[in-house]
Amino acid sequence: MDITNEIAAPNYKSIKIAIWLYFLLWIFEGALRKWILPSLATPLLVVRDPIAVYIILRAFYLHVKFVNGYVVLSSIFTLLGLAVTLTFGHENLFVGLYGARIMLLHFPLIFIIGEVFKKEDILKFGRVMLAINILVTLIVYFQFISPQTAFINIGVGGEGSAGFSGSMGYFRPSGTFSFTTGLSAYYILVSVFVFYFWMSKEACSKILLISSTIALLIALPLTVSRTSVGGVILVGLFTFLGSSTSVKSIIRLAFTVVVIFVLFTVLQKTTTIFSLGTEVFMSRVETANTQGGGMKDSFFTRAISGFTEPIVSLLKAPLFVGNLGMGTNAGAQMLVGKRDFLVSEGELNRVGGEQGLILGGGLIVLRLVLAISLFLKSIKLPSVYKLLPVTFCGTALFMITQGQWAQPSMLGCAVVATGLLVASINIKPKTE
Repeated sequence: MDITNEIAAPNYKSIKIAIWLYFLLWIFEGALRKWILPSLATPLLVVRDPIAVYIILRAFYLHVKFVNGYVVLSSIFTLLGLAVTLTFGHENLFVGLYGARIMLLHFPLIFIIGEVFKKEDILKFGRVMLAINILVTLIVYFQFISPQTAFINIGVGGEGSAGFSGSMGYFRPSGTFSFTTGLSAYYILVSVFVFYFWMSKEACSKILLISSTIALLIALPLTVSRTSVGGVILVGLFTFLGSSTSVKSIIRLAFTVVVIFVLFTVLQKTTTIFSLGTEVFMSRVETANTQGGGMKDSFFTRAISGFTEPIVSLLKAPLFVGNLGMGTNAGAQMLVGKRDFLVSEGELNRVGGEQGLILGGGLIVLRLVLAISLFLKSIKLPSVYKLLPVTFCGTALFMITQGQWAQPSMLGCAVVATGLLVASINIKPKTE
């Protein structure tokens, strides 16, 4: 046995298993809270937190190098925010801790995944997501065609409906997630692997890839979500950006576009549910248009306002605010007895509104710097390594800067997507 190689390649199996469990609970947490264990809906809200604690402790034990400037600064800002909250703010310990766990427990996982995952781990994630995508889309199909009173559309805790207002009498389904925002984030991340496996030479069953691509195309209009469609288009643009300029890559890109176009055309002409879903989706876009926010405006304008509004709000905010956790729906439930946006529905506005100009502003800058840094690292990689991380940027950068981390499903997607992005950036140095 080569002792040097053993030291150079530590066994991260236990951490990887925990990350897989975190990943599966992210996808099926809503299913547990709606259908399987509705009586435990409230505690299951934090079902991934103990796993996050285990991953962090295990990473310390195995000397995983994940403690960097981002982790240190985010922890300092959050702990100071918790101290201000408990001293001068709402003073509710449980609400404060619920808000603090986002940066203290989940944010560090991004860099742990980035350190312990190799390329094959990322590709395994991708193949599993392609397979799960077919199951999730089947559930979305039944949710779309079923009345809101049907069991498949039941809400969290076994009460009410999980569907959200859509168009033409149809509702936005939630899939295996608690709410439709989680489903939107899920499909955007799935599209990363759909595009990547079509564009790359990596091993993947063509039957699985074609089936999952069809499932994605069918699911997008059924979600009745402009964010889902806009996000997948964004991932496609990043895939194009990360593609090599070699003749083979151009041919592969053209082939991918043709395949998707053919599948789309066939589905449109032969599948009733796809045609109906498209009609409902376009009706929602038209309705939004009449209200001043069409497809283009709703996605890009909201993204821009998501940056500009927090700046305006921060400049008017006190230096310190003790509202940590108040911006989450669960925190609002504990404070006022109902789920509501007590601070702001927008993510960066929530961060600033919870912790004020100094601490909240610091966390906002931290996240923006992280997003810019990851994009620059990805785009500067040699062309042979660039496609996977740049494609991931289409999902991760949006999740870092605009993803509603106060919502557990969006937080899980942000952690998984960004962690895989960091891991894909690290592929080249680890290989060498």
